[in-house]
Amino acid sequence: MAHVTIDFYELLKKGGNLLQYRINNRIKNSLNQMSIIDFTSTKTNPLTNKLDQIQNYSEQLSNYINLPTKTDLANATQLIIQSEEKIDNLDDQLYELTNMMREVKQLIEQLSFSPSDDYSLQLSNKMTEQEQRISTLQYELSQAKQQLELQKDEISHSTFPNQAI
Repeated sequence: MAHVTIDFYELLKKGGNLLQYRINNRIKNSLNQMSIIDFTSTKTNPLTNKLDQIQNYSEQLSNYINLPTKTDLANATQLIIQSEEKIDNLDDQLYELTNMMREVKQLIEQLSFSPSDDYSLQLSNKMTEQEQRISTLQYELSQAKQQLELQKDEISHSTFPNQAI
């Protein structure tokens, strides 16, 4: 007599694959019935309408009790992002202006023939004033940018338990 060994794990694996195949086929066959498809399509539209109504009611209720809705928070976040972009653009423009002012100042210094020249001294003073204004504007822009970041963080971390999804 020959000694036959049975690999239990291999047998279990083959049986599991066969069972999975049969269950998947049964699920596919039951879901492919037209009656189920018709039923789900007829029930889906009223449910989505009800969900939209619930969301509208929750937004109206939030307006009455002065709570921001998801839409309000999304709009506020979008405005903050747009403001940040505008501040970045202004910052870039100020940087370019600063460089241009330095170049003009260097040209004025090169054109001035003597240090006592009244016109070149006035121009230098004006340029210095403009540079100070620009640096003040750059500082204010950086402060505004930090404020916007703080507000964006506050909005993104705020949660309201009564919000509609």
